[in-house]
Amino acid sequence: MNRKKLALLGVCATVLAVGVGGYAFNAVAGGSESALIKKVSKRFPNTKITSANCDVKMGGLCEVVAGGQNVFYVSKDGNLAFVGAVLDTENKIDLTDKRLRELAAVNNVEGKLNGQQAAPAAPQQAAAAAPASPSAPLKVTLPRDNAIVHNPGAAVKITIFTDLNCGYCHKLWEDLKSAPDIEVTEYPIAFLAADSRDKAKLALCSKDRVKAVAAIYGGGELTSPGNCDAADKAVGDNTAFAQANGITGTPTIVRADGQRISGWKPVADLRAFAKGA
Repeated sequence: MNRKKLALLGVCATVLAVGVGGYAFNAVAGGSESALIKKVSKRFPNTKITSANCDVKMGGLCEVVAGGQNVFYVSKDGNLAFVGAVLDTENKIDLTDKRLRELAAVNNVEGKLNGQQAAPAAPQQAAAAAPASPSAPLKVTLPRDNAIVHNPGAAVKITIFTDLNCGYCHKLWEDLKSAPDIEVTEYPIAFLAADSRDKAKLALCSKDRVKAVAAIYGGGELTSPGNCDAADKAVGDNTAFAQANGITGTPTIVRADGQRISGWKPVADLRAFAKGA
């Protein structure tokens, strides 16, 4: 049988071990999607799981759709999960992007149908905003106070959503140290591990955020400088914004016109992307 060769793109994966955070994924008997949905919903109580499909032929992975617009993957035994892009290396197809576009198209059609069917007698009820498509331009409305700003004032500007446990984010950060001409507005989010939020909170709570990020990526330890409630709220807001706008992996890079790309890219490619090339 000709099996697809699959690979993770340069985006970070979430690996959830059994028992993390007080929850456990047990084996899904008979590949029961309903049982899987139940277990994933228990592990992520704040995420609405729309569907699960274990027949996607992704090397034993099951596809999980959250909120009708975001995609991540879990193993059939339910012990591991990751957020990231899956690439069919044989046919050179980004399977995750393909699926996200399909979901965006469905959401668009459903939004139009809902609009057509809306009761004209109740104009005071505002229609729910359609979820943002991952391929649509993204207007970042988060305050800069929620971010770590590298090289402020540089001519070339990009916005990056990162998780401070993300190896690809670390690599990108290392590369960008050699690019003082690029202003990076880095919004830390909590996607990948139980301590992602704590790390992001400590970075945003620090007097020197850039040094704090360097310490975290370097494996150093940070202590809380005091009350970090505002920083914790900022991380929560950043994460909620990312989830609401179809960001499913880190790093996700956004340029001034709202176009976005995901995954590690060489600095030259980032510079060209930021300039619209």
